[in-house]
Amino acid sequence: MTGKISRTKKQTRGAEEVSSRRQRAAQILFAVFAVILILSMVLSAVTNF
Repeated sequence: MTGKISRTKKQTRGAEEVSSRRQRAAQILFAVFAVILILSMVLSAVTNF
């Protein structure tokens, strides 16, 4: 009985870890995209100026 409970807790913890990793990866991807977008806008402004 206790083995099933601890196994379920481990699976839940693993799922939360995967979810937090995915969220962190999404945040990093968004930050990279934002930086590229800002650099593109700056370069475009500089070339037109």
